[in-house]
Amino acid sequence: MLETVDDLRAGANAAYPLTHALPPDAFGVFGPEVAFGSAAYAAADARAISPSPKPPLDPIPGWRLMGSLWAGERHIIRIPRKWNGRLVVAGTPSQRSEFANDLIFSDPLLARGYAYACGNKSQGEGQVILSGTSRLEVDGCVMPRFLIPGGLGVSFWQHAPAHTLERWMDEFFAITEVAREAIEQVHRNSPEAVYAIGLSNGGSQVRFALERSDGYNGGLAWNGALWTKECNLLRQLPQAVEAMESGNSARLEGLGFPPDVAGRSGGSLYAKNFAVYWAVTAWLHAMLFDPQTSIPYGDVDSPVPAEAWNGKIGSWRIERAPLILERIGAYSHTGTIRAKIIDVASEYDHLLPPKMHFYPYGELIRRAGCGASYRGELIPNAQHVDSWSEDPDYPQMHPAHPRVMEAFDELVRWVEG
Repeated sequence: MLETVDDLRAGANAAYPLTHALPPDAFGVFGPEVAFGSAAYAAADARAISPSPKPPLDPIPGWRLMGSLWAGERHIIRIPRKWNGRLVVAGTPSQRSEFANDLIFSDPLLARGYAYACGNKSQGEGQVILSGTSRLEVDGCVMPRFLIPGGLGVSFWQHAPAHTLERWMDEFFAITEVAREAIEQVHRNSPEAVYAIGLSNGGSQVRFALERSDGYNGGLAWNGALWTKECNLLRQLPQAVEAMESGNSARLEGLGFPPDVAGRSGGSLYAKNFAVYWAVTAWLHAMLFDPQTSIPYGDVDSPVPAEAWNGKIGSWRIERAPLILERIGAYSHTGTIRAKIIDVASEYDHLLPPKMHFYPYGELIRRAGCGASYRGELIPNAQHVDSWSEDPDYPQMHPAHPRVMEAFDELVRWVEG
């Protein structure tokens, strides 16, 4: 239901209702003191990507809609009173909430007069951390746990029945239409132009949107994940885990990863990514596609097969079953974009390396005969998310966000002349 609000900025977020009952000892990635569904949780989700963008100085009055289209789905739509006639639909990174992009996209775009829409990719609360024998149950199935230090485990809505990646685009297209209807209700006009923008797997959504729909005038993908049989994160991440576990980090550049970077305190970006991203990301996606472990595809109805890969995901390989590549192939990017896109990537993205996710997508577009609608740019000394580029232990790294927003403005000029 649309509500009139005095301020649409991220700091004015309302709490959102939980979409599922949670085990009593479940908590989110920001700790038990930041309650699921609270405005504090939404703010933490936004800061996890980049804490540096500051909210616009002045309040932005307008209308807000917080809704749900089906079980597990949530979205937020913000429409400024001083609307510029355009709508931006944001893809959501990782397993995050509909508020994850508030600081990097919603605030600056609302200040420019754009209406804004974002969903949670139908991922419920995304991920929960569980202690002891506690379990997350979704749609009648117990979700597998990935074990983490401290005797804890993390479970993901992505592993629920029928939660294949295709649902991400079903939601993206659906919230675009909901946003159009909301704009027409309050401004009595349809958007003059609709743009897609996204980071990481949100950037993957942008690429799909421009390949699969004529409903977008342009798009900007930031560190977008590429999904094809040849190029996808399951090609290199398990091998990266194996290399780190065996003390053979010298293999990583040969796998397509950017060079390592040493921190002031003696750490390294390889070690940091290994500890935080690589193993759990590889496990999350491998367990989705693997016919021996997949609850989403209906292969199994038990968490046991996926949990058997805890601690040994470094030995998992994408070639282990032909059906894995078939499933990825059914979801593949094609490069047949129907609108102009600016594709930006970070030089030191160690989660979605440019050699696997950026350069091949530009080539895919050129092979599809769509090169005139594509612009690609590598942002130097930036990482997958800006919160890491703002780490004082790595002073040589720099946030990409300022350049990303410049690129969005360039996209609008390119599209609208």
